[in-house]
Amino acid sequence: MNKAVAFEPLATLTTSIWSSDKMKNEWKWSDRSMETVIQRFVDLNSKSLDFLGISAKLITDGLKPALQLTTSKYVGTVPIKSPMNGKYEGDLSVRGRFGEDAAELIPLLGDHVRIEYDDKLRLNKPSVINPPIYIECCKYIDAFIEAQRYRWRKFNNVVLTQHQPSSATLWKEYAVRVAKDPSQFNIFKNECNVLSTNHREWRQLTYILTLAIKELQSQNVPIRTRVSYGDRIQHLTALIRQLPIEQTNGIQVHMSDPMIIKKLKNISIAILNSKSNQQIAWRMDYAEFFERFVQFLFSNVAGRKNAIIYNNAHYHVTARKLPSWGLSYLEPDLLIRRDETEYVVDAKYKSHLYNFDNDSEDLKDTFRHDLHQVLAYSAFNSMKNKKVVLAYPFSDFALHNMQIIDNISSSTIDVYLVGIPIERNKIDLTEMGIEKLMMF
Repeated sequence: MNKAVAFEPLATLTTSIWSSDKMKNEWKWSDRSMETVIQRFVDLNSKSLDFLGISAKLITDGLKPALQLTTSKYVGTVPIKSPMNGKYEGDLSVRGRFGEDAAELIPLLGDHVRIEYDDKLRLNKPSVINPPIYIECCKYIDAFIEAQRYRWRKFNNVVLTQHQPSSATLWKEYAVRVAKDPSQFNIFKNECNVLSTNHREWRQLTYILTLAIKELQSQNVPIRTRVSYGDRIQHLTALIRQLPIEQTNGIQVHMSDPMIIKKLKNISIAILNSKSNQQIAWRMDYAEFFERFVQFLFSNVAGRKNAIIYNNAHYHVTARKLPSWGLSYLEPDLLIRRDETEYVVDAKYKSHLYNFDNDSEDLKDTFRHDLHQVLAYSAFNSMKNKKVVLAYPFSDFALHNMQIIDNISSSTIDVYLVGIPIERNKIDLTEMGIEKLMMF
């Protein structure tokens, strides 16, 4: 493989232009048509680009051919093939629209964040996101079946009852036994090394097979993978009933081990450590991630205030017959209640606070939709104090307060626009700001 190409990360929900000069410098071609090379790049990388939801097409920019890349809601990383030789020679990443990199925040949110993987797209460099352990479990199943055919044998040290003594006779045991029963004078207990497939290391590897099968049968594994490994798992499950198992917390790889056994042991180490060694393409819905991050921050503060928290509560819509375009439920991101006060929080991964002084019609229309939505959520209870929060990404914590006044009933609703920095080192300051906002 040639030296890996270092692509600059793209941003979500944006359009970028790669000039033909830029691409020419990346792959060092001089004797081919620019249009041909760019189109070949698009064709070769269609699977990777589709996985990240990237639209790619050949355009004309400054009277020269160029590649236009339009990103979608996903962040992630995929491998990229060179248009010159068709080989994978670099990785392309998509990050947050405002320059942020949320990789450091993903571990904080744990299982609340849904990351998708494609194990057919292998990255060229280590990724900040570790793929799920089921990837290693699939490899372990395949390697175990291959190792089983090899019939790996090792010497077991066992005690055999024989009629002749040897250099490994247990003489102390012999003396005690014959003293009690002289008729056993011609029976000897000899330690012997016997080649067997039922040795300690194989029993340990069989134990790890049970862990791999258990993981592949869990709901953490995509249905497609579970179905494709169904027959192999059924076969091995029946086999395990006949095999002795020895539990272990660690596996050692020896220089003398056969190659297939080394492979099996290396995979087993990854399974025991619950950390995959694979580097594969991944993606994450970034709007959903921002929603989960906002829930995380507000829930932390609300928990310290002993408030009741509802994440993604459903307001069901019922009717005799709903139109096909109708909604079956409404779903605010977060409800926080205490005493007679309720906060309705809705997170929007949009650029409104970055464009605070911009009066474009597009911003007005989208904000009007956001505000109407969160106000609708607040209408479903009779609490005295109703407050709604619209959370948008911003470089630092920001808080803007306004009131909606009903001139007929003279009632008011407090509306808060909150800027949320997507940075781990700003979490404490952000939660302090949220705490000042939530005055119960």
